[in-house]
Amino acid sequence: MTAARFPSHAVFESVLRFPYRLTCRTGLHVGAGKRADLVGSDLPVLRDAAGRPLVPGSSLRGVLRAAVAALCDPLGLDDAARRTPLPSATGDADLDQLHAQWNGLKLVDRLFGCIGGKDGLTYALRVQISDAVAEEETVAVELRDGVGIDRDTRTAHREGGVKFDLEVVPAGTTFSGQVRLLNAEDFEVGAVAQALWMLDEGLILLGGKSARGLGWMEVAVGTPRRLTAKDILDGPAAPAAAADDDLGKVAERLAPYLAALRAFAASAPPIEPGDPSAASATA
Repeated sequence: MTAARFPSHAVFESVLRFPYRLTCRTGLHVGAGKRADLVGSDLPVLRDAAGRPLVPGSSLRGVLRAAVAALCDPLGLDDAARRTPLPSATGDADLDQLHAQWNGLKLVDRLFGCIGGKDGLTYALRVQISDAVAEEETVAVELRDGVGIDRDTRTAHREGGVKFDLEVVPAGTTFSGQVRLLNAEDFEVGAVAQALWMLDEGLILLGGKSARGLGWMEVAVGTPRRLTAKDILDGPAAPAAAADDDLGKVAERLAPYLAALRAFAASAPPIEPGDPSAASATA
């Protein structure tokens, strides 16, 4: 295995970008919170300035982060990350300590960031996802009724507002946005790709009210493009071919990165009894 590389946010090595499209297979509810007034729905969906439904990047990023975190233990991804050899000592005690702390981070924290404790490492996210804006100029949001049920009596609640309604973005609505990864290894892009594939397969859901059958999505992505510091110096590249701009299945467009993730997971050696990393892997 090659030595670990500390991806500093202050150094622009490369940025990898690709577009994504979400299509609602079922209704979708990304809530804007309860209304304080008596006008409109009790539970409206989030909208942009033009009044169109919106999927905030933070909502999609949270779903993807949870998916990557759930995969790390059974696939040994954290073990593979932690057992990657550290860079050679620099002679700078603070920098060497920073490298050691970063090498101890879980893969999900290396990608989506983490807040350390008093002596821990706080590390900013390297996966940035834009808000997904509805592609349709006008979206006729559905209004659905609901009733609060007392699980003990199996009847409507007698206190605290029995009946309510909520807005739902209808099936077939499409949203589009961009994914950006800073200084990312191929296997790290693969981890994000794996989570997007899980969303497309219905293994994870987006938004709230999933118990009502909402949040099932179809995911399409474009061909990734990696931009280095030299690319910026050389200036804008020639326009991409139209075929490269077509969005397709995650497993097709991001196949090399998914393969890199599988190879990285296979590189994790088994944990031997008494290995100190065994405790951290199960913590």
